[in-house]
Amino acid sequence: MRWVIYLVLMPCMVGAAPVANPPGMGEPSFCPECHAKEQREFQRSRMSLAARTAGFIEEWQDKGRPERCLVCHAPSGGEGVSCIDCHGSQGHPYAKLAMPAACARCHDAPGEITVRSFSNSPASRRGESCLDCHQQGEGFSHDFIGPARAGFLADVARLQLSLRREGGGDTLLIRIRHRAGHSLPGGTTGRSVWLQVETFADGEQPLTRQLFRFGWYHDPVAGWRDETLAPGPGKVIELPLESIARIKSIQARLIYRFRPGALDEADPQAVVLDQAVFALPPALGESR
Repeated sequence: MRWVIYLVLMPCMVGAAPVANPPGMGEPSFCPECHAKEQREFQRSRMSLAARTAGFIEEWQDKGRPERCLVCHAPSGGEGVSCIDCHGSQGHPYAKLAMPAACARCHDAPGEITVRSFSNSPASRRGESCLDCHQQGEGFSHDFIGPARAGFLADVARLQLSLRREGGGDTLLIRIRHRAGHSLPGGTTGRSVWLQVETFADGEQPLTRQLFRFGWYHDPVAGWRDETLAPGPGKVIELPLESIARIKSIQARLIYRFRPGALDEADPQAVVLDQAVFALPPALGESR
């Protein structure tokens, strides 16, 4: 009887950047022989380069290059997710992946509740799945798309401004609604959605400027805190207005950021989700 012993070498990731697939790991060489189309499609997705994107590397290095991040971003030691990371290494025939359980392995990681928030969303109650929004193409397409794909975030969120007048003062009501099937932003702590609200008189410079951040926070003592925008009815922010007699208009912008940091820090990929202008009638200012 002849015995064949297979030796699998695990790459050393501690203190090292994600590396190209070592022999025996990462993308199986036999997959493209029958699934060349699927491989080409998947290579267009951000998942295939999950450990090589500028946003991930920046955040990963800032946090001290923890090995636990690579469990999802480079499970097999390559530049990102590979075939076997989702489909397993048992060989053909591969079982059809169950949604959303297959996504939850990484998209319910610490600092992320994408799948959990989807399970309580209107999209889930309508019977939709992750692939209804995140798969481009037909059949067994592996071209998975997300916010980094140009145009994906178009019309995903809306701003609505209104004014409430009471004896105690005037309040700006800002309603944020989005149609994502999960909390916005999805993903981990590096991503955020910012609301910028500015009031204007006659000049180009704003009288006031206020910022609100939505996303994940990590407190050294309390741990992770979820401040994302939940799916469903939306969120209303009440903003008291002072010196309303001077205000001629109010401008609000909703901005999606891919990189950690404040709103004024550079992020070439940042996307304006929506913007709204509320003009105050002259009589309103004169009456105060």
